[in-house]
Amino acid sequence: MTIRFDPRTTLGRAWAVVGGLLHDIAARCPEITSITPAGDMRRVEAIVDAIVLVALADDPKAAMASLRGLAAVGAIEYRGERAISIDYRQAEIEILVAAPGDYGTVLFEATGSPAHVDAVTERRRDNRPCGDEADVYASAGLPFITPELRQGTGEIESAAAGSLPTLVERADIRGDLHMHSTFSDGQDPMATMAAKCASLGYEYIAITDHSENSSASRSLRANQVSKQRSEIDRLRDRYPEMTIFHGVEVDILENGRLDFDDRLLAQFDIVLASLHSGAGLSPARVTELSVGAIRHPLVNILTHPSNQIVGVRAGYEMDYDAVYAAAVECGTALEIDGAPSHLDLDGTRARAAAAAGVTLAIDSDCHRASALDRQMSLGIGTARRGWVEPRHVLNTRPTEEIRDFVARKRSARR
Repeated sequence: MTIRFDPRTTLGRAWAVVGGLLHDIAARCPEITSITPAGDMRRVEAIVDAIVLVALADDPKAAMASLRGLAAVGAIEYRGERAISIDYRQAEIEILVAAPGDYGTVLFEATGSPAHVDAVTERRRDNRPCGDEADVYASAGLPFITPELRQGTGEIESAAAGSLPTLVERADIRGDLHMHSTFSDGQDPMATMAAKCASLGYEYIAITDHSENSSASRSLRANQVSKQRSEIDRLRDRYPEMTIFHGVEVDILENGRLDFDDRLLAQFDIVLASLHSGAGLSPARVTELSVGAIRHPLVNILTHPSNQIVGVRAGYEMDYDAVYAAAVECGTALEIDGAPSHLDLDGTRARAAAAAGVTLAIDSDCHRASALDRQMSLGIGTARRGWVEPRHVLNTRPTEEIRDFVARKRSARR
């Protein structure tokens, strides 16, 4: 008996499954010239209701036969001449096979959302199949709308008015300001994390291990800070082209204090603050703790502000408008966290924060080097769902502007 995932799964789990399948298809199905996730995955939904892939093939019939021959595939169920449902690594995955002449239409319809597809279809002058998604939109008198915006939340009206945002892209990101090493609960030492970040072409990174009273399985002790700093200094010699900031993710304690005292926090190049213990607290108290950390002169970024756990726990209830206002007033950034368990601020809240004038940071919150690129990509996708532009994002700025961002707030405490 095949054991399947719950039909609703997290985006992170969906990508873990799909990555292997895409590799198998590329290696074993030469009839398929390209294949891409559609549906919830392409729109970067935190929860995926169905895993859907769209393949392009000159000969869809031959491609379907090739898919049947995948050794790693379990049960197969046909959904039509060009649609197949397969079991792969305990997940049910639907694959739609398109020909060059209708690929754009198939991908557009499979991507959704239903509200977006219906609205565009109503505007189309004709419903002939299109080989390219851009042609689908052109037939509706619209410019191309990127998948992350296809939510039925004003994107069609903005497209018609020529006012779609210029969304943040991977190429805009200059560095990653939130990651963990074996000094806390990371799986890789700082040297491995730095090497991977250098290979990604980052201009700067921040090593930000958990402070000592966090709930993490391991944490950075106060008496280890100087040792970590010495190791970072050696890494700086090894990677002179990449600035390595010595940071910390300090816990916001339930009494409102930060886990490390100000004397120690002032020794770090950048300070991130996180509320991990807010579950069960009143919205007023969570708001008070978050705003208090935002106002602290040594805190530069409030990380994963709602602390949601995707598929497990909703984010904190609090007065987000008050949080946004405090962040703008104090010059503190709010994070869009790319860890698949967080994806927080989510798209809706990121959009509201950007509209309020908040500086946002898009970070990986990564605990192993192999996931640094993927988690940054998920963070960017989440930001794009929130209509976030490069101008809203702290880590699209050069190194000296990161230093200035920290220095401006610290100078205000004097």
